[in-house]
Amino acid sequence: MSGTSHPSVLYENGHEPAGLADARNVLVLDDPRIPTVDHFGPELVTDGPLLLIAFTAADVQLLEGQEHRELYVVDATPQGNVVDEATDGITVESVSSPANLTEIGVALDKLLARAGDTSGRLDCCLPSLTALLQYVDRQRAYRFCNAMTNRLASADAFAHYHLSAEAHDDMTVDTFASLMDAVVHVDADGSSVVRSR
Repeated sequence: MSGTSHPSVLYENGHEPAGLADARNVLVLDDPRIPTVDHFGPELVTDGPLLLIAFTAADVQLLEGQEHRELYVVDATPQGNVVDEATDGITVESVSSPANLTEIGVALDKLLARAGDTSGRLDCCLPSLTALLQYVDRQRAYRFCNAMTNRLASADAFAHYHLSAEAHDDMTVDTFASLMDAVVHVDADGSSVVRSR
């Protein structure tokens, strides 16, 4: 992984924020200078399989350093085939367009079925809601994420959706936050503010 783990996201002033340990769906408001999926520490994210939904080539780079895990990728990048299935044993489902949310949902279901046969709790990451919002409007993205949060909760997965808060207005942030069990804000220095329902 190219980024650094930020345990302070879980432990603010030495204590785990109330409600985060029970969260299944978390919105992470990232500082774009911290490219990582390791925001949560061992209490929430284990060495179980990782399912990544990639909308950019940079999303795929987040798989670096995760070779010890079973890796599954929905490749929704506009150029397609960013991930080579033969590379590091990654299981890939490619879709025709990042705007085709139905196809992305079908690919997600296929990978969930395959990942369900592995041991450990599934960790699902959508590293760039910001990129998704370049291809579809907020309402379509909201409906997609709503379906996805329900599907992943039924699979007992821990899912985190990353959004660059600086790139969006408060209404957009609040729209996606309304779907989540908790919201984590990650600063450039790794400090955080956590809000849970």
